[in-house]
Amino acid sequence: MAKGKGECAESPAGGRETMSNCDFSGTRQGSDMQPEQFWELGDYATVGDRWADAARNLAKETVLPGHRVLDVACGQGPAAIAAAGLGANATGLDFAAGLLTVARRRADALGLGVQWIQSDMTAMPVPDESYDRVLSAFGCMFASDPAAMARELVRVCAPGGVIGVLAWLPDSPFGSLKPLFGKYLGGPGGPPVEAWAVPELIRSTFAGLPVELTTRVDTVDVVWDDVDQALDEVSTMVPAIVAIRRVLAASGRWPQAQADLRALFTSGGEQTSAGFRLPVEYLTTLAHHR
Repeated sequence: MAKGKGECAESPAGGRETMSNCDFSGTRQGSDMQPEQFWELGDYATVGDRWADAARNLAKETVLPGHRVLDVACGQGPAAIAAAGLGANATGLDFAAGLLTVARRRADALGLGVQWIQSDMTAMPVPDESYDRVLSAFGCMFASDPAAMARELVRVCAPGGVIGVLAWLPDSPFGSLKPLFGKYLGGPGGPPVEAWAVPELIRSTFAGLPVELTTRVDTVDVVWDDVDQALDEVSTMVPAIVAIRRVLAASGRWPQAQADLRALFTSGGEQTSAGFRLPVEYLTTLAHHR
């Protein structure tokens, strides 16, 4: 769900893991695991496809033929590929080489020319004002310094262009994962995702920058065969949860955390004839660069 993270590890203070060094994004200061290695945990490309319609819809809403489009923290590339399919000159940027390999294969299979850049999203190796559309679907929300991330997004966006950002609402099923696991890991911590997911806070995130913001709440229906498949994929494919599961399993706390996860999903979703449907709300922010 974002790029450039590390893995959970034992806390030096009495062996108790805390959210200061293990959080839903997977960030841990001082971890021996490199960001790219973290994103090789699990299978984000597969599970991320469950909610990729949100990224594709963002591209469909904002992109026109000929636009220069940058998909920041692109993952398996749904927004960049959708933009290319609309006739844009699309670029996808991500720290994880494995995810870029998947994205490249998918674009090639469709006969779409997309440029792929492996880079940290907080310091992108592209010139100022290079893109007409700068998109980030559930990616830049994991930046440790939201204001600095916002400045970087604005830097690479041309005047008259649009920045589009998606972030899970704090009380959505996915946004609720952070406090759910936080009670087992010593309390909330990690990247301030809320800075991108609450209208009042995202205005502070972009404060002082030459943009005009509009925000709205959207929903993506995430569908699995049943709730058991949902739990299995989230706990074995989402890198952050894979890392957290290892920590909690080692201390015998994973079964209770898994029960809480089941309760969260069953309370928010429903079993239908088409499968288990989990509606997940997110904030769409469009920042128009003056």
